[in-house]
Amino acid sequence: MTRKTTVISTVDAGGGSKVTSVTTNSYAAATETQIARAPDAVFGVLAGVYQDLGITIGTIDAPNRTTGNTQVRARGRLGRVPISTYLDCGNTGLQGAAANSFPVRLSVLSSVTPEGEGSRLRTVVGGVYTSAESSGAVTCSSTGELEGAIARAVQVRITGS
Repeated sequence: MTRKTTVISTVDAGGGSKVTSVTTNSYAAATETQIARAPDAVFGVLAGVYQDLGITIGTIDAPNRTTGNTQVRARGRLGRVPISTYLDCGNTGLQGAAANSFPVRLSVLSSVTPEGEGSRLRTVVGGVYTSAESSGAVTCSSTGELEGAIARAVQVRITGS
């Protein structure tokens, strides 16, 4: 894990100053899960899993069994879940988790490849946000929770448990 803290100082029109600290953590951004079903069966349930999680499909590459969306826009929640559950965008101090306080653009892509007699599901999640205090996009790191939720939901849809 890599931790980075950025301190942002601003001066308002009345001459008052405001200091905001944004701390971000970088984690591995991909999760792989083995599933004891054929790749086409696993790929076949991914669109429904994404829909259940509140992610609109923007990419479908059936020949390569890849699906997802690189331009998911959300604020505060993704589906019914606070975005900070899925992304660590740092903490803005008074406002709490930046992922819940500012508009976030997520990228979520899953691919399925053959693995032995089953499949390997690989999901990559990342995100960025921009606030009035930041001079550009701030990179967010995956917590691993969305990747896990996708893998669990695929397992349930395929096996019923």
